[in-house]
Amino acid sequence: MFNAVVLAGGGKPEPLTEQEGVSNKAFIKLQKKPIIAYILDALHDASSIDRIMVVGPQEELEELNRDRSFFEIVAEQGSMLENLAAGFELIDPEKPCLVVTGDIPLINAAVIEQFLELCTPFEHDLYYPVLTREACLERFPETERTYVRLKEGHVTGGNIGLVRPAWFLDNKARLEMFISYRKKPLKLLKVLPLSLGIKYLFKTLSVKDLEYQLSRLLSFQAKAVFCDCVEIAVDVDKISDLEMVKKIIM
Repeated sequence: MFNAVVLAGGGKPEPLTEQEGVSNKAFIKLQKKPIIAYILDALHDASSIDRIMVVGPQEELEELNRDRSFFEIVAEQGSMLENLAAGFELIDPEKPCLVVTGDIPLINAAVIEQFLELCTPFEHDLYYPVLTREACLERFPETERTYVRLKEGHVTGGNIGLVRPAWFLDNKARLEMFISYRKKPLKLLKVLPLSLGIKYLFKTLSVKDLEYQLSRLLSFQAKAVFCDCVEIAVDVDKISDLEMVKKIIM
């Protein structure tokens, strides 16, 4: 059984939230049900998930908790990493924890179980999903993602991960830069060894190369998990994302 931390912290005003009249995109309504409720129901239905903690705005979460009392509320602290640390500090630091962002309403229990199965035998500090552009566009042609060209093709990451909290809490400060570059692959390559940049230019940079170098730089064992769970890559960041998801759900 795994713990789960859902990141539903608020952010600065943006066109999407202003259009929908909310301060936090996790509470945008789809079929009269907030986005985050789809995620919570998926986690609740997943047999491998034990405790569910949601880090976000206390008042809105308390209202949601009246109908879904199976999750625990953790008051948001600020940045994404600070919010994640707040959730991790309440659970067993050595037990792998599933981390989920609060903006992927297409996720379901089967997808969660499939990803966890691909992470076995759970020996690494971080498992991160990798999806090909072909798989994403085949399922959801309208989706817009940031892709990076690697030896394996054009790939993107998903919005979940399996993390050992002890490693994260010990290395939180070192992660700030890498998190800030998560959607800027060229900037990320600049802080990595020159050899990676050369491989990238010659189209020979592989996922294994990134696994090795990131593990070395951040003192952890990382594992990329290739999967076709495209639902974890459909996040609602923009108005166009919301319109696409509405077509699927409604």
